[in-house]
Amino acid sequence: MSEQVIDAEVVGEELERRENHHPAPANLFGVSEPEAVIARAEKVATALKDVLNKQGLTAKISGREHVLVSGWTLLGSMLGVFPVCLWTRKLENGWEARVEAQTRSGEVVGAAEAMCTRDEDLWKTRDEYALRSMAQTRATSKALRQPLGFVVTLAGYDETPAEEMPKDGTPESAGAGEGVPMITDAQHRKIGVLLKKLDEVDPPAESQLSWVAQVREKYRVVSRKDLTRQQASDAIEWLEQKEQDANIPFG
Repeated sequence: MSEQVIDAEVVGEELERRENHHPAPANLFGVSEPEAVIARAEKVATALKDVLNKQGLTAKISGREHVLVSGWTLLGSMLGVFPVCLWTRKLENGWEARVEAQTRSGEVVGAAEAMCTRDEDLWKTRDEYALRSMAQTRATSKALRQPLGFVVTLAGYDETPAEEMPKDGTPESAGAGEGVPMITDAQHRKIGVLLKKLDEVDPPAESQLSWVAQVREKYRVVSRKDLTRQQASDAIEWLEQKEQDANIPFG
């Protein structure tokens, strides 16, 4: 037997020993017992809820709280699941995209396709890049929902991502009905100032929605003039917190 063959056998035995000593986890939580999976999922859900509440990463739609895509990607990072956009495709009146949810090793644990078209009131006059970005955003949240939706449910939220909900499904949009106090001129100006400041101190990354678009998506309105007085107050508080967070120096 040659030295090369002996070395190959030794390497093979070592790899087998390592695999037996460190078996691959059966799921995202690294445990196999059902009770242990639930316990870890509940722990993650508790930590997730705390951040979602503090950062305002949910939207109230038809009386239920839905998690925004930023919350879904946060949950994915907590469990080692990341969205990977495979393609975007131009449609006659919009865009569609496909996204896979993958682990760090490249294992696919979820996948989804989604569209954003000009048939929707909010997107009728928007730029092409905005429709393309929203198609990716929707596909991202849908793909992450498949492996992670139950954790969101454990945290007390509806497992349908906010971006999947129809715009006419929320009574908060378009003034929320007759007789509801609407945004004041002072609130309108304040929000404008905060949006401008955030664009300067914390400009969105290329794949992120602009601050203006984030406000529209969060409150499901076409323009901030469609915000109710209460929504405007909430938006000001949320934007002020975002500005404060952006100005905190690194330690």
